[in-house]
Amino acid sequence: MRPPDGHAPSIVVLSLLLAVLAGCDMFASPPEPTADPVHSGLHGVVLLGPTCDAPSAASPCLEAYVARLVVFDSDGQVVGDVTSDPSGSFALTLPPGDYVIQPAPGGDPFPRAEAVSVSIFDGETTEVEIDYEARDREDLKGGGDVP
Repeated sequence: MRPPDGHAPSIVVLSLLLAVLAGCDMFASPPEPTADPVHSGLHGVVLLGPTCDAPSAASPCLEAYVARLVVFDSDGQVVGDVTSDPSGSFALTLPPGDYVIQPAPGGDPFPRAEAVSVSIFDGETTEVEIDYEARDREDLKGGGDVP
């Protein structure tokens, strides 16, 4: 069947126009915005000690410890959460700024660790050591057993 006179050229032009537009990027989705990669952060080790009755400078009786660490920014917002591996190591990518690393309690009352404040600078990785107390220091003086 043939279109009525005068419509054939319109259909051809419309078909060509649609074919051209279909190949155009004009209807493509815009590219996803990419965040600038962060080249700073922190890494470190979590240690538990003392784990013996007579720690000394030569033998501090420290062992690697698996612990959960929560990182807060200067506004008190949680910006990171990491768990150290069996060797006590951990790493977290963070933008430059001031942070507080809050170690999760290991027990009641031990092991325990204090929060650590760190500053991270652009292009640098800050190294930190988190120390968990295995027991009360007074137990060492009295020869208490390691829990």
